[in-house]
Amino acid sequence: MFRFSTRKTAAALAVATLTTGVLFVAPSAFAADSVSQSVTGGSLTATVADLGLAPVVTAHTDQVATGTMTLSADDSTGTGAGWNVTEQVSDFIYSGPAGGTNIPATAFSITSVGAVTSSAGQAIDVAGTDAVPTGPQSANITTGVSGSLATAVKVITAGANYGSGTYSQPINVALTIPADSRVGTYTGTLTTSMTAAP
Repeated sequence: MFRFSTRKTAAALAVATLTTGVLFVAPSAFAADSVSQSVTGGSLTATVADLGLAPVVTAHTDQVATGTMTLSADDSTGTGAGWNVTEQVSDFIYSGPAGGTNIPATAFSITSVGAVTSSAGQAIDVAGTDAVPTGPQSANITTGVSGSLATAVKVITAGANYGSGTYSQPINVALTIPADSRVGTYTGTLTTSMTAAP
């Protein structure tokens, strides 16, 4: 809450008595008023746009399809608590005419993540470490972010007093398509979660 105060000063009343030659000045009067402003917090939001991987032709060996997801994260809470974002995927459910088998979530993985960029709000602080994050920054600076999305993987984080703004991060992914997969479409559901405090 921000406050500032104003003071009103009553004009001093000067009364002169000519007969005695004495000038009388009435004391000033003050009235203290205030103006207040309340600031309420917004929310944490993170999204990844739908991604369609390039089609492949069925084969007798495993194939790997690659692509890049773009993560968008916004902290409008006004708390300065910091935050992190995780990604997790479901099995890829088969739909089509050939009786195909679902592709397990373990077949979908992050291969690397790109640099975090800012489009609004607090500037990125690049001095953070894995132990003491500032950022927003990649969730694992030392070894990089990678691995199967069958379980939640932290991809981006902001330390306390950082990350008040809107940010984006490219996430490179790969899906291993089993040999002799049937023709059709395989669709996984990606869950993007953003929580306070890294």
